[in-house]
Amino acid sequence: MIAERVGGDPSDEQVLEATNLRRGLARQLLNAAPATTIGALARLRASGWRIGLVSNVTAETQVQWAESSLAPHFDFTAFSAEIGSAKPEPAIYLTACTALGVSPAECVYIGDGRDNELAAAASLGMHAIRTLEHANSHPAWPGPTVRTFAELPSLIGTPA
Repeated sequence: MIAERVGGDPSDEQVLEATNLRRGLARQLLNAAPATTIGALARLRASGWRIGLVSNVTAETQVQWAESSLAPHFDFTAFSAEIGSAKPEPAIYLTACTALGVSPAECVYIGDGRDNELAAAASLGMHAIRTLEHANSHPAWPGPTVRTFAELPSLIGTPA
């Protein structure tokens, strides 16, 4: 336990309270997606895109995922805690591609740039786009950038 590693000795009640707080935060973050993001995801799926999620999430977030407002808009999720690989490792991206039935060259990868995700996706042949909607984690990214997910349907159109 983390608390013990740093010299703490929490009671069972304190551990339960911390667990509940962490799960509550995960739930809050997952359900904070703007309506414009949800709408963009719905438009992308309606135009024929299969949508996957590649994410280095905590176990708490993964547990909350199925009940989130985002979950219904994704065909597959590659969670690092479940896959056993994390961005920027190729395996997590390739797992999503395989599950979606596409090659990396047929994928558009959208991310804020954290964990060197954009360069990793591009190195596999994916078309990488940086989003500023939630964070500006890679300001030096030389490729395409969108301010919000709402810009994506007009930018990427329909799948080839």
